[in-house]
Amino acid sequence: MEEVLANSADRPSRVVVVRGPVATGKSELLNGVAEQAEARGLTVLRATGLRAERRTPMAVFGQLLLHADRIDRPEGPGEQADRSPREQWEQREHSAAARVEQLLDDARFTAMLRDPDYEREEHVRAHVMRSLTAALHATAQGRPLAILVDDVQYADIPSLQCLQHAMRELRAKPLVIVLGLRTGPRAERPMFSAELLRHPRLTQLRLSTLGERATAEMLREHLDEATARRLAPDVHRVSGGNPLLIRALTHDILAHRPPTDPSLPALHALTVGDAYRQSVLSCLHRGEDSVLAVARGLAILDDAASDTTLAGLLELDHETVTLSRRALESAGLAEAGTFRHPLARTAVLDDLSREDRIDLHRRAADLLRRGGAEPPVVARHIVAAGEVTDDEALDVLWETATRARRDEDVSLAIACLQLADQACPRGARRSEILAELTRCVWRVRPSTVGPHLRALRAAFDEGWLTEQAVPALLAGLLWQGRFDEAAEIARKCQGAYEGTSAVSAYLAAGAVRTTYPALRERVGADNWPTPHGNVDGVTGRGSDPRSRAGAALNTVLTRGVDPHAADLAEAVLQGTPLNDANLEALTCSLNVLIYSDRLTRAAHWCDALLREATKLGGPGWQAPLSAVRAKIALRQGNAGDAVRYAVNALAWMTPLGWGVGIGSVLATLVSAHTAMGQYDQAMTYLDHHVPDGLPETRYGLELIHARGQLYAATGRVRPALDDFLTCGELMVRWGIDQPALVPWRSAAAEMHLRTGGEAEADRLVKEQLAKCGPGQSRTRALTLRVLAEVAGLRRHHHALHEAIEELEECEDRLELVRVLGALSRSHHALGELGQARMMARRAWRIARDAQAEALCEQLLPYSDGEVSAVDRPPASGENCPSEELTDAERRVASLASFGHSNREIARKLFITVSTVEQHLTRVYRKLNVSRRKDLPHDLLADTAC
Repeated sequence: MEEVLANSADRPSRVVVVRGPVATGKSELLNGVAEQAEARGLTVLRATGLRAERRTPMAVFGQLLLHADRIDRPEGPGEQADRSPREQWEQREHSAAARVEQLLDDARFTAMLRDPDYEREEHVRAHVMRSLTAALHATAQGRPLAILVDDVQYADIPSLQCLQHAMRELRAKPLVIVLGLRTGPRAERPMFSAELLRHPRLTQLRLSTLGERATAEMLREHLDEATARRLAPDVHRVSGGNPLLIRALTHDILAHRPPTDPSLPALHALTVGDAYRQSVLSCLHRGEDSVLAVARGLAILDDAASDTTLAGLLELDHETVTLSRRALESAGLAEAGTFRHPLARTAVLDDLSREDRIDLHRRAADLLRRGGAEPPVVARHIVAAGEVTDDEALDVLWETATRARRDEDVSLAIACLQLADQACPRGARRSEILAELTRCVWRVRPSTVGPHLRALRAAFDEGWLTEQAVPALLAGLLWQGRFDEAAEIARKCQGAYEGTSAVSAYLAAGAVRTTYPALRERVGADNWPTPHGNVDGVTGRGSDPRSRAGAALNTVLTRGVDPHAADLAEAVLQGTPLNDANLEALTCSLNVLIYSDRLTRAAHWCDALLREATKLGGPGWQAPLSAVRAKIALRQGNAGDAVRYAVNALAWMTPLGWGVGIGSVLATLVSAHTAMGQYDQAMTYLDHHVPDGLPETRYGLELIHARGQLYAATGRVRPALDDFLTCGELMVRWGIDQPALVPWRSAAAEMHLRTGGEAEADRLVKEQLAKCGPGQSRTRALTLRVLAEVAGLRRHHHALHEAIEELEECEDRLELVRVLGALSRSHHALGELGQARMMARRAWRIARDAQAEALCEQLLPYSDGEVSAVDRPPASGENCPSEELTDAERRVASLASFGHSNREIARKLFITVSTVEQHLTRVYRKLNVSRRKDLPHDLLADTAC
């Protein structure tokens, strides 16, 4: 371009055509040409074609002449001396403007002329064009002339004819014509383009989008070198190399830059914001109508946008759609048939009026349905249109909701079900929709399930709710603690439905029977279905997971811990995927493992489920699973972890969404803070608002027991005893009197000991010991500890050693601290002060790591009020000696520390005596001890110093 301008005074006319997609720099190039031409002394005339003036005769040529008419010219000879220079110039100016206006009017007239005498018409038109060309050339005043026309594709035909005439007439003159031509789906003014090709000195330039290196160069104008180089790939990917979009993204980056130290280079991140959105719309509205229409079609159809579908939706021919999509890609707006960035699609959709958007979605739904598209593809448009036109559309919504739940797209499922609920008439089908909608909403927004429960209740009262949908209503009412309503519905169902299989099966399930045990009293024994909740009859893998898990839970809480029930629960966890229908079965199975003291396995499965719930999303999943994980951590003696998990659980759902289940979370928090000595914090959770029906649930039992623990820790013996005895009374009445759930007898026994009721304490603790079956290591350990306290520590010294062995199975650190503390007091009573101090110090260390400050305070007197150097935490970078032990060495050393012989250890661990001796030799060396009684007792329970 510089070469063309440099030789313009010595060479005949040149024509330069600059072609390119929208916003690729054509106007910017013409602006640069104008500046260079003026700097070289050329007379510059400029015009721009406007879409709105395509049919206005002489609109573009008029811009050139009227612009020329305003150029200052020097005074010429023959000016009248009696007039001032300004007056003389104004007179000339007025005269020239009048002549130009007259010529333009003539041109406009001839453009509209339709004379029957064709030769006469052509003669007049030729005369006018010669006059206009002469006027155009006269504006140069002997200097080279540069004519620049941008967006020439929008120029009116008379202006193009005059421009063609000027090219021919002035071909030998020093003239440069630069035309900006936007490429698009259809060639604009094809005859003019063909005429250009006849010019002997035609130069054509094609502009395209920029590459990544050029994008980086543009970024360097506003960003530092490192940031420009780092962001260039992403900016190029989003902008497609379109200069306008690159500038817009640069603006968004700078607008959202974080505050930094001015002396340091700014750290920027790619931010796609409002400037990019506006620039996308600018590109589209400056382009062809067909390109804008196709862009809107792409935004509506998204992934379903084929050329055929777009043509049918927009009522365009196939070729136009293909060319328009190609234009979008060449402009950097789209790639591979879709927008380069989601915000571009959002901007196009927002640019549509509500009526146009709904109409396009409605037409898209009909078009795709007729074309055999998959239900989810069609359903998205039905939902966006917000109306269901026929039963077939209703079928599409239901099928899509079913698939969406299976594919974990709960938001789509809810949207489909809500629209289906509005359109479906009362009856069996709407009952199914309502029940399914309630379950979906429960998962993502539990606190908003109320309106859906009211809709289910209204349908039940009106008599059109199907029997299969009643369990969803009952589950919601029970969770909210509305037991009177639930009992009323359960009684009515006995005569309202034939067979009442679904309702009976729900009420007879083990999970319902053990979680809401008071419901049976409200319904009445005559109306209560026969339970099928024991593990004996529900063991097959083909059985429903909910039935199997409920049977296992019912067995554990009504008949005692059963290894078969725990195995069944773990089988359910292993073979059942996490979804809305299986959540209750999975949480029941986790509770079975907890009550069976299989805490390590429970933690393993719960952590796996929490990871999956976090990946798939949904507070209705993460909240209850976090609550179960908090309970596991508490029973493992990890009070700090228990608080963390429980607080997370409360954060996932509002109290309204928690319903009666909040009792379990609050119980964990109260017990954990009590163990940590944070009594004021524990008391705040007791003041938390809870549903009225909470005391009639299993969760209520847990909270009453936790409150009793807090009262006991703060010296309120009588209220604590009342709470423990209340738990016992309810558990006996409800038929779930198992210490695995709430060990109320041992807790009450400890309170009786404080008030001098040794006999009652002895009776209670022996009853509890008799209920502890095989495998209940944690429950049996705490019962043995209290038994030793009741009978006198000196008489039951061996019971404490047995309790420690039991705790090695479940790793309850807090209970281990209590047992070691009792063993320390036992050694102290026997006069073995060294052993007493050693036990107390080791217990203190475990309590410290578990953040159980209250237990630490209780242990200090038996450690002579001080903690030895070995009990202090290791310095930074220092390893704890016990960490060097292998698992096998740790097990052998733990048994040896409690006085087991090598032969006994070999028998317990199924290894040879020689292997035991080898392990002990290495243990002594690693721990720097020389005899068994110097070995720590907590090697298995406290694996980190």
